[in-house]
Amino acid sequence: MKKSKTFRSVLAAALAVSTVFSAAALPSGTSAQGLDNNACFVHDEFESGTDSWEGRGGASVASGGTAYAGSKALVVSGRSSSWHGAMKSLDADTFTAGKEYSFSAAVSGTGNMMLSLQYKNAAGETQYGHIANGEASGDYIQLANTNYTLPEGSDYVLYFETETGTGKFTVDEVIIAEAGTKIDGPKPMIPADINYDGRVDTFDLILARRGAVDGLTGAALKAGDVDGSGEMNAADLVQISQFILGERAEFDRVEPPEDVGKKYMDSIRDQITPNVPSTVLSNAEGKLEHITYFSKKANRNKGANVWLPPNYDANKQYPVFYVNHGYGGDENAMVNGMGVREIATNLIKSGDAVPMIIVFTNQYTDPNHEKQTGNGQADVPGYDNFVEDLPDSLMPYIESHYPVKTGRENTAVAGFSMGGRESLYIGIRCCDKVGYIGGGAPAPGIFPTRDALMDHPGVMSKDDMRIDPPYAPYLLLIAGGTNDGMVGTYPKQYSDLFTEHGTENIYLSVPGGGHDSKTVIPMMYNFIKFLFKATE
Repeated sequence: MKKSKTFRSVLAAALAVSTVFSAAALPSGTSAQGLDNNACFVHDEFESGTDSWEGRGGASVASGGTAYAGSKALVVSGRSSSWHGAMKSLDADTFTAGKEYSFSAAVSGTGNMMLSLQYKNAAGETQYGHIANGEASGDYIQLANTNYTLPEGSDYVLYFETETGTGKFTVDEVIIAEAGTKIDGPKPMIPADINYDGRVDTFDLILARRGAVDGLTGAALKAGDVDGSGEMNAADLVQISQFILGERAEFDRVEPPEDVGKKYMDSIRDQITPNVPSTVLSNAEGKLEHITYFSKKANRNKGANVWLPPNYDANKQYPVFYVNHGYGGDENAMVNGMGVREIATNLIKSGDAVPMIIVFTNQYTDPNHEKQTGNGQADVPGYDNFVEDLPDSLMPYIESHYPVKTGRENTAVAGFSMGGRESLYIGIRCCDKVGYIGGGAPAPGIFPTRDALMDHPGVMSKDDMRIDPPYAPYLLLIAGGTNDGMVGTYPKQYSDLFTEHGTENIYLSVPGGGHDSKTVIPMMYNFIKFLFKATE
């Protein structure tokens, strides 16, 4: 970044100006839209909760996410139909049939976002009205109608939905005011305009100073992070100070960090093959140890098998690979028959794989049942709980009892079927701890869906199937067999969703592979061969 003064002198100037104007503030009781809050019938900001908004259909709502104004918004997730969203009953004493009102809300999502009304007519029949809509592409947009007349009826319920799709979306600054009231909405972001007043001045500098110490969130962070580093810090404060003092006319952007994973996956993509040499599938060596650790999530002891590679040396450190089994299995299920130890042994001995420690896990983590019940629908949450058990209990045990290297660049997870599904889920949720992710014939259920066996409520929406920088994976490999009648096209669907959301991955189609070792062995062969090399 170019500097016309030293960092220290400019920072001192910024702090001095901030001190002079420290008594200034935005007018009390004024919203981000410039309205007097006392003149609003409804003004929901979601800073301390959901403001009486509830999930509609199968959706869930929570205060959090990335805000348009302030620090929190209403996050709407778990949708399995386009009409699922967020809703709130309107007060019958405040809102009168036949009267006009001005409606406004800031929403972010994708596709056609809709602000709608549900009510009952004189015959008690449920009716629907349309207030406003707009096309969104990720950033906040405004849904507004300054003169909407409440139809004749009662029991008015305001709600948000989408025309199509089931992705997560967020809502902020829901305002209902007198008819004709023009309510400001999201505008193109002006760098350094932290208080959203359309100009960059000393009031923004005050907020920048505070943000450099305490941090910023939401739209304020986007405005204050003038160098594009992803955080509000002293470097941004220096540039904002220089801009206000007339010492610069534009902001210098930092170079985005290199996407090591994309570069690595591009370099090995042509080497990924469904053909596994027979020479790597025999004569497993190394040492297998059974361990018991206390699972905080299950509130009981659980088991795992730990494989130590040929020529293991306790004085050296090794990266670690966690292997997850399919439904109905335990820590012994993947030890034999899937080629994991054999492939690792032979590739390590030939120098084609990095020496590593492999942990065969027991995923089922249910505080009420030590073993699976056999009811697939009932058992699934016990598998999903492993996303907490692995980082909270198993990984700390392994790191304290074995010489493993820590950090996401030294940690991998992969599995078969339900274990493949959970490995992808762990890769998303624990992306700060796991850098290498593999799924062999991964089972459905990460996003809401229905297959031949059951309804899957999902653990996240399709829009959440992504792993963004700075935690983009070093290697994300998904394998699916062309003859897999159990999970069908779900492995490819997972891969396509990652690709759609900008998460680099490699999909391996295994000709003739079923829901068995014919699909898993090629995945494990390629995965083990290319583990822990991206940052070399």
